[in-house]
Amino acid sequence: MTIAPEEALSLVDSAEAPHSRLHRFVYGSAAASRRDPVPVATALFIAVAGTALVVGLNGQYFGTVVGFALAYSIVAIGMVVQLGYAKQLAFSQTVFMGVGAYGTGILETKYNFDTAETVVCVLLIGFVSSLVIGSIVTRAPGLALALATLLLPLFVSTYLGNSNYFGSFTGILNINPLWGTISNYNNAMTQTSVIAVLFLAIVTFAALRVMRSGVGLQLMAMSEDERLAAGLGTSLRQRRLEVFVFGSVVATLGGIVLASAQGDATYFLVAESAQITLLIILFVPGRKNVLAVIGGAILVEYLSTSSDFMSTNLATFEAIVLVVILLIEPNGFVALVARIYRFGYSKLRPPKSGAPAPYEEVTE
Repeated sequence: MTIAPEEALSLVDSAEAPHSRLHRFVYGSAAASRRDPVPVATALFIAVAGTALVVGLNGQYFGTVVGFALAYSIVAIGMVVQLGYAKQLAFSQTVFMGVGAYGTGILETKYNFDTAETVVCVLLIGFVSSLVIGSIVTRAPGLALALATLLLPLFVSTYLGNSNYFGSFTGILNINPLWGTISNYNNAMTQTSVIAVLFLAIVTFAALRVMRSGVGLQLMAMSEDERLAAGLGTSLRQRRLEVFVFGSVVATLGGIVLASAQGDATYFLVAESAQITLLIILFVPGRKNVLAVIGGAILVEYLSTSSDFMSTNLATFEAIVLVVILLIEPNGFVALVARIYRFGYSKLRPPKSGAPAPYEEVTE
């Protein structure tokens, strides 16, 4: 369904705007209200449940898996807003993960910054660089933006792998954890994971708050019909830049967490394979479901280390799963399960009282 911009303006001004064609266009024909989780409740749940999980695991094998997965979860939450909600086809997340990871390593190992100073400075660097890059690449609409950002991971990873200043192929080593000391790995991993959980809760709150706000309404309209959004008075260029900066700064934070958890920063986390892994984490579980994305990050990280066979063939397995999911249900596994449930429920549900049963002959 399409609505002309001039018609959209009249619909917004009408008394029945919440149930108008515009509302159905923005939210979907079957939607009557927003169904995003409450930001505060979701953030509190992540903070409490995540902290209990990482403390209980105490830095053991699965605790390490969860710690690494938290970094990818932070990046993926930014992608929920950028690719899943606003449908901005930008594939530069690993580049800004590199900004976070390498920025952390350089400031700590070469300039002796402490952890708090490093986090603040690297986030500021990520914000400024995303603002500069975004002001250029977001001028390109649609597929042109995808092509403009698709090659960035290749260029950056190749440069990092051949630069002595950035540690060449070995990267930057001996990066401090976010909390604790390297000498006691288990405690440091647990404490760093606790900080990562808090970062994840904050990012999730911000993402859900954006999606539930008036800005989120504009982003959803932009994702479906930019002419409609422009007719509603949305500044397309400003909103594109804001979404790009949000996703990039969140990816920078994810890079900081990953470098602190791993203790190093290598060019592998910027490579195209890392970008594909992020897309798997986003699209397979459900590109608009923050909790499903977090669960997907933990599962992918676990599979990558569960066995030699799986770690060797993970890229092939991920590609097959991604293709199958996108062909069957573009909104991901959660939406597929919901659709199967609705189908089964509609078949098993008994007929309403007073209504004829299926295939029953109706007589006067």
